[in-house]
Amino acid sequence: MTTRRITDSATVVVADDLLASAFGAELVILSLKDGVYYGLEDVGARIWNLLQRPTTVGAIRDALIAEYDVEPGQCGRDLRSLLQDLAARGLIEVRESDAGPVA
Repeated sequence: MTTRRITDSATVVVADDLLASAFGAELVILSLKDGVYYGLEDVGARIWNLLQRPTTVGAIRDALIAEYDVEPGQCGRDLRSLLQDLAARGLIEVRESDAGPVA
């Protein structure tokens, strides 16, 4: 399976068939499809919160930059890495815009 680059204009949303619950500082996600539990902490849990409604990668990145002391380029790289991992595990859906990347 090849990994596609996720663009800033891609829309991302939490997949169906998941249950999520906060346990202290950690967010625990249960995939009802395969019965596997996943955990996110701190910034990962914040990103999950932002994914509850369809939103673009650029909007998530901008929200994180506004909330955390992080360099924009590093934030974008780390965000895409997490989103690739979540998508590979079937926890999110990534829908690329037909209009292409926004410059």
